[in-house]
Amino acid sequence: MDFQGAEAADLSTPRLRPLLSYLRRPTFPATPPGRLRVWHWLGWLCLLLLAASLASAFTHLLALAYHWPVPASSARARFLAHPSWAVITILLVAPALEELGFRAFLSSAPRFIFPGLAFFLGYAYLVAQTELTPVSGTLSSATVLTQYFLGFWVFVPAGAISLLLHRYARHAVTVFFQRWAGWVFWTSCVLFGAAHASLYTNHFVWWGLVLALPQFLLGVGLAYLRVSFGLRWSIATHYAIDLSAILGSWLYMSAPPSGPLHSGILAALTAIGFVVVVYGLVALARVGRLHW
Repeated sequence: MDFQGAEAADLSTPRLRPLLSYLRRPTFPATPPGRLRVWHWLGWLCLLLLAASLASAFTHLLALAYHWPVPASSARARFLAHPSWAVITILLVAPALEELGFRAFLSSAPRFIFPGLAFFLGYAYLVAQTELTPVSGTLSSATVLTQYFLGFWVFVPAGAISLLLHRYARHAVTVFFQRWAGWVFWTSCVLFGAAHASLYTNHFVWWGLVLALPQFLLGVGLAYLRVSFGLRWSIATHYAIDLSAILGSWLYMSAPPSGPLHSGILAALTAIGFVVVVYGLVALARVGRLHW
């Protein structure tokens, strides 16, 4: 990663800016200004996993302290504890779709803004519908998949709206994204966090948004990676985060409670967790020194 002119904000000559500098004043270049090597990407991945883990522990303590009635049968608990074809299928498509929906339009280039807007408008509707629709009982895998994919009908009218904006208000929308990049950036991060509140609750409650703090922080990190290094890196990071959380939990939960397999999986997960913490702290130090 090569930082040149960390405080530069001229969209005509985009420069790669460190995370803390960027968050103070987000801007959207037409093309990502940075190049990311795999070793550096692993550092960002470990940093995001560390931040999400710490935030998850913090929100868990809040839930215990304030006696928030987090349901034992929440979607998050079912995803992490019970392997199923529904979860695997969703895991194969959801990270890419969510990156298209929440971060593809974080740009000043119309070729990214308007396709991204179609996905964003669709996801905004799906978030509102999900949060306002109570979940009762345990749903079968077929029902989960059906409900998940049937909701995508909304992308048809959302795409039509985006096409109309591209046809009749292309310049105005592009200028809006350039002038109000900060508002667009943080709106994307907040909505991404709110979209995951339903993982913790079976109906809308205000503290569900608090429990989604880990997803909000992940959204901030993914948005920075998308703007600075390109959409492919935010998609790759999203897949890596989801796979590491779900597959790690499945391996641990599926092993017999006693025996060498359980001990081996626990040792392996502990070693991986140690590496994540160490490299995450190294990345955090580089972020604090404005090197990343």
